[in-house]
Amino acid sequence: MKPDNNPLSTYGLVAGVVGQVGCLVLLVILGTLLLGLALDEALGTRPTFILAMLLASVPINLAAIYFYTRYKAKQLLGASGQKKEEDISE
Repeated sequence: MKPDNNPLSTYGLVAGVVGQVGCLVLLVILGTLLLGLALDEALGTRPTFILAMLLASVPINLAAIYFYTRYKAKQLLGASGQKKEEDISE
């Protein structure tokens, strides 16, 4: 079996990972915003927790992007490594 060297499939994989990272960032921002709104409502401090949670979302997003892309890269490289071993055995 020949390895898949089609650049369109590679670009498709990269576009999929980028889309997933974008959705992950959006979910973290929305989650921190809602948590900040809930804390402000419960404690009666209007903009304090919203701003604090949005500022806290920056390092959380950076860490999420880093760890998720490392995880996906290991998955993709692991799959291609298995294909190479199969090609060698044939």
